[in-house]
This record gives sequence, structure tokens and C-alpha cells, in this order.
Amino acid sequence: MEALVPHISRWFLQKQEHFAVFAQADSRTEGWFKGELLVLFNRLRASQVLEDFKQEAKVISRKDGERKKVDFRLQVQGQTHLCELKGLCISQAAGTPRNLHFYFRDDDVGLVKDFKKLDEISGENKWVIAFVYPAPDSNEWSNAVASLPSTMRHWRTITSLSDFPDWVYIAAWKG
Repeated sequence: MEALVPHISRWFLQKQEHFAVFAQADSRTEGWFKGELLVLFNRLRASQVLEDFKQEAKVISRKDGERKKVDFRLQVQGQTHLCELKGLCISQAAGTPRNLHFYFRDDDVGLVKDFKKLDEISGENKWVIAFVYPAPDSNEWSNAVASLPSTMRHWRTITSLSDFPDWVYIAAWKG
């Protein structure tokens, strides 16, 4: 998956107008992100950067034996990677309470839910790709990451906030 992150970044960094409109509308648009990644992953498969992928893949939870759905199951360099997507609109343009800390809570909306779901599934290559728009400032980001429950501290971003413009941060979390 690390090999795909630069492709994902390049793809979405060409979409500044989209992020501006989404932020102005204070809109979480995970469906759009999934659609864009379908197109990108299809191209990457055609160019053999990506061996295969499946959207809305069903996998078995080792916790309860139940089938769980993940946004994408990818085959990269002979390895299976499971990936969840998150759209984190933090503009609060419509007066919503959705600031960065809103998405770091342990509830049914934020990152912690996806971290927990992926932690229940066997395998070593688990990812959450979070599109944060507009990009938070570094102190806000550090404080939010520090607020994660201790059981989630093994999740780490492999992308750096400083490598992104002020209108988006693509946080690639590896669990």
C-alpha cells in the first residue's frame, strides 16, 4: 500500500476545486472518494502497479466470526491490504460541530470506529485513508492524534501534514 500512497496523493491533489466546494458546503463525501479511487485503482491495475482490488470486500472478523465489509481489499506486490476511507470535513462552514476532534472520538462516526473494525480482522496490512479538508494546523493535528485511546496508538500515519497544501491533508494510517 505504501507504493500506492503517492499515486493517491497525486490523484487527489489535482482536485482542489472539489475540496474547496466540499469544505464550503461543510460536506462529508465518502462516496465521492470511493468513486475516485475506483477509477484510480482501475488505472493502476491496468498499468500493473496494483495486481487487483475489490470494493466493499467482505472479510471475517476474528473477534466474533462475523463478516465485515471493508471499503477496499487490494493486492499489491503479492500482499493483501485492507483499506477503509474517511472523509473528514473540518471546515465547520455550516456551523456544524465537526471539528478535527469530532472525528477522533470513540463513537460510530470517527476514525476510532474504523481502527477498531480493522483491528478485529486478521492480517498485517490494514489501512485507513483519511481525507482531511481543509488541512488542520500542525498543533491541532498533534493534539487530535494524542487524544486517541491508548489501544489505538499502534495506528500511525505514514504521510506528513507538511507535505500537503492548506486545503487538504491525506492521512494514510497503517495499523
